[in-house]
Amino acid sequence: MVAARGKVLGASIVGLHAGELIQPWVLAIQNGLKLSRMASLIAPYPTLAEVNKRAAGAFFTPKLFSERTRKLVRFLLRFA
Repeated sequence: MVAARGKVLGASIVGLHAGELIQPWVLAIQNGLKLSRMASLIAPYPTLAEVNKRAAGAFFTPKLFSERTRKLVRFLLRFA
């Protein structure tokens, strides 16, 4: 669960290795971190922790690939 401005309010993970995967989310909730901090997490690759980074990054996908963003990029490319 995420607040409107991206603050992590809660998390649930069910399945194999859930105990390992929940720890970064617990840390984020305890410290009032935003999803942008979780998305910028540097984890050794390939690990299960990479799943957390991808989940946090998925929050930003609609904004990054919105029509408004595309129009802005097209406009800026005119000056490149």
